[in-house]
Amino acid sequence: APEPNAVNIKDFGAKCDGESNDSAAIKSAIASARISGLSVFVPPGICLYGEVIELHSVKLYGAGETSVLRALNPLQEAIFVRGDGAQVRRLKLTSVPYSGERRHDWHSSRIVLFGAVNFLIDSVSIDGSAAGGIVTAQSAGHGEIKNNRIKDTRSDSIHMTDNASYITVSNNHIENSGDDGIAVVSYRENRGLVHHITARNNVILNNRWGRQMSVVGGRDILYENNYLSNNLGGAACLYIAQESSYATYGVHNVTARYNTVASCGSQANGHSAVFVVTSAEAPTVDPADIAIANISLVRNDVRQPNGLTGIRIIGDRVVGATITVDSNRVQGASPATDIVPEGVNLIPYSTGAVGYVEPPK
Repeated sequence: APEPNAVNIKDFGAKCDGESNDSAAIKSAIASARISGLSVFVPPGICLYGEVIELHSVKLYGAGETSVLRALNPLQEAIFVRGDGAQVRRLKLTSVPYSGERRHDWHSSRIVLFGAVNFLIDSVSIDGSAAGGIVTAQSAGHGEIKNNRIKDTRSDSIHMTDNASYITVSNNHIENSGDDGIAVVSYRENRGLVHHITARNNVILNNRWGRQMSVVGGRDILYENNYLSNNLGGAACLYIAQESSYATYGVHNVTARYNTVASCGSQANGHSAVFVVTSAEAPTVDPADIAIANISLVRNDVRQPNGLTGIRIIGDRVVGATITVDSNRVQGASPATDIVPEGVNLIPYSTGAVGYVEPPK
C-alpha cells in the first residue's frame, strides 16, 4: 500500500494495464509530489512510459517486483535522478525488446544520477538495458545503491564516474552484464578522481564482457566481501588499472579484501583472476596522474579451475613498494602470482578465513 505521505500515479490518470501509455500521468504525479513534498507510489501493474522520467528531489517507489515501469522506447528508458534526497525503491524496470547495437548515451540507461546527493536506489529490479544499469554523472555523491537485481545490461551494470564520491554499493546481485558489473572510472577529461566508494556483499556472475569489478582511475576505494565468478569474456574478475586507451587517471588507496574470485581471465589477453596494471602513456602526461599506488589485496579467495594466472601485477607506473598482497588463498592457478614490479610486499597464505561470506538475510 502507498505510504501516508505519497501520491498514487493512478490518481493522475495512470492505468498500469500494460496497454496504455502512462507517461503523462507519471510526469504529473512527480510534479505534484515535488511541490507538496510527497512521495510517488507506483501500484502493482505494468505501467508503460514512452519518455525519460525526470525525478528531482522526489521519492519514487512501488510494491516490489509487481510494480513494473516498462519503457516503450529503449532509447528513452532512463530515470534521470537529480537534486537532494531523491529515491527509487521497490520497482521493476523493463523495456520492450531491443536488438540494436550497444548504446552509450544516458537516455538509454536505466537510472542516471545527475549530481544527485543523499540519494537511495534500493530493491530495484533492472531487467535489460540498451546501455548501462545505474550510472553517475556530474559529481553525484553521498548516496546508497543497495539490494538491487540487475541483469542483461549492454554496458556497465553499476558505473560510477565523473567525480562521484561517498557512495556505498551493497547487496546487489548482477548477472550477464554486457560490460563491468561494478565500475569506478575516472577519466582525465573530468579533471578529478572518483573517490570514497565502498562496495561490499555484492554477487556478480557470468559477465558477457568487461570485468566483474573494476577501478580504472580512482582513490579511496574499498571492495569487500564480494563474490565474483565466471567471466565469459575472458577478462579479470577484479581489475585495478590505469588505461591509456580511455585516458584515465591512476589508482590510489584501494583495498580489496575477503572477496571470492573464481574462473576469470584468459591466456589470449593476459588477464588473470585479479589484475593490477598500468599502460604506456604519452611522455607529456604527468607520471603522478597515472600511477598506481597504495593497493592492498588481503585475504581474497582466488579459485582458478581453468589453470590460468591467479594474481597478476604489471606496469611501469605501478609503485611496487606501496603494494601489499597479503594472505590471499590461490587454488588451481598457474602460476599463483605473476608480480613484476619490485618491492611488492607479498605474504603467502598460511591459515585463516578468506573470501566471501554470505551476509545474514
